[in-house]
Amino acid sequence: MAYSFKYRALFLRRSMDVNRIANRARKSISTFCIEECKAYCCRKGHLVVKENEINKVTQGRKNELIAEGKLKPIIGGKYSLYIGDEDNACPSLKGNKCLIHKSRLRPKTCGDFPIYIVDKTVMISGSCTAARAGMFYPYIKKFMKLGYKVSEGSGLLNSDFYKVAE
Repeated sequence: MAYSFKYRALFLRRSMDVNRIANRARKSISTFCIEECKAYCCRKGHLVVKENEINKVTQGRKNELIAEGKLKPIIGGKYSLYIGDEDNACPSLKGNKCLIHKSRLRPKTCGDFPIYIVDKTVMISGSCTAARAGMFYPYIKKFMKLGYKVSEGSGLLNSDFYKVAE
């Protein structure tokens, strides 16, 4: 009994530590995101959103974006919002700043970007210009010291994550 409690306490402490490191890493690039990369992540690819996040993210344009084919249902009751170029940036982006950055309805995907923690793996998005510039190197070392595997790149793009619902 004491062993499992001790192991659980260690696991919880490491989980808090990895999340704290990830949050520091994300915060460390905030000025870079606005001034240097110009919120590239909000203008490229697809954003996966939950049903309760759609109206906030689309600024009330859900039906319009569905009709235009830019918002599509995907597996798991979620939606994929196309934000693939300058003309189709995230509807919540004004200039280089997010209108819903401090909202509780901001998608978790946005808040976690570009660092995602899944089990004992820290995934860093290959589409993040700060990651490509090596700005997370000091944090990668810390993740690894905690025993986490670090995966960099765009492996999510080839997964079922974006598979459109039939």
